[in-house]
Amino acid sequence: MFEKGLSAFVGMGTSLETIYAYLECGRRYGYTRLFTSLHIPEANAAVLVHEFHQFVTRAVNLGYSITADMSPRACAMLGAQLSDFSALKKLGLSAIRLDDGYSPEQIAALSVTSGLDIEINASTITPATLQQIYAAKADVTRLRACHNYYPRPETGLAFALFAERCKLLRDYQIPVLAFIPSRRCPRGPIFAGLPTLEKHRLLSPQLAAKELLACQLLDGVLFGDPLAAEEELASVARLDPECIELQVRVAAEASAAERELLFAVLHANRTDPGEWVIRSQQARSFCQTVIPARPGMPRQPGAVTIDNQDYLRYMGELQVVRATLPADPRVNVAAHVIPEELFLLDYIRPGGAFRFKEWNTHEA
Repeated sequence: MFEKGLSAFVGMGTSLETIYAYLECGRRYGYTRLFTSLHIPEANAAVLVHEFHQFVTRAVNLGYSITADMSPRACAMLGAQLSDFSALKKLGLSAIRLDDGYSPEQIAALSVTSGLDIEINASTITPATLQQIYAAKADVTRLRACHNYYPRPETGLAFALFAERCKLLRDYQIPVLAFIPSRRCPRGPIFAGLPTLEKHRLLSPQLAAKELLACQLLDGVLFGDPLAAEEELASVARLDPECIELQVRVAAEASAAERELLFAVLHANRTDPGEWVIRSQQARSFCQTVIPARPGMPRQPGAVTIDNQDYLRYMGELQVVRATLPADPRVNVAAHVIPEELFLLDYIRPGGAFRFKEWNTHEA
């Protein structure tokens, strides 16, 4: 199951009531995981410890599975030891994310003795470290992984390295999560978003999430910023990890029958798609209405085309164009994928599901 989650942090000046209201909002939209940290440099350590127990209790009661980013110093602050995490389990945490200060042998031991899931740093993991964890006889059923988020601009991961680390962990069957930013409410003191991938820093969270779902390298996404806007939560919550959604601008002259083919059908790319186009497996059989011909238009990448009645038995054929093609009077251009989402076409694999959503300026 693909998980969607939030982040929240105490000890940074945000009231507990504000945090609780945010967590309640997240649950209304189906978010189930919660990430928090006990070693943020800007946090007030005394306030953090005082508030942390109340915060975790409330989040557990709301139904969140909670991962806490934990250093050895933070463990001591909460009354836990490297050899005994029972205090953390009793508190209600589901997983501990171990980063700096823990050896592969300690990580392996904690996966066996702690009674908690142990989350390793997906952004920094190497084959050698992972082999050492396994060689130390880790309980592999207790291992998880989560990437870093990167507050400072220009420091987020490149996609190639991100993919390499995800594939490594997946080879070991370890679930992997990553972060997306909020554009409306980025966290201080830098206020530049908390993404895993640098390319996502200035994207809407929905578009960042679309790529992370479409790449099929993850088992979940988390908002890194702790107070994302409700509209942002809603836009990500409705995404389906099994189906790529493409926002389109519909041609003004598109007929009712064409609009029905666009939006009433859940499409799947044929398992033998053409070199230059994504082909809907369903559209032709769904088409029960004559599609009148319109003047042909050049087909640019992202054009969504529907074959008209002059294409005979191909009438109703729906394609998403991936390369520049000439005008054809037998082919109507019914819509265009918005420019910001053209890159998603590369993720629609043979047999992959996709659907269209009409672009709305109010959601842009």
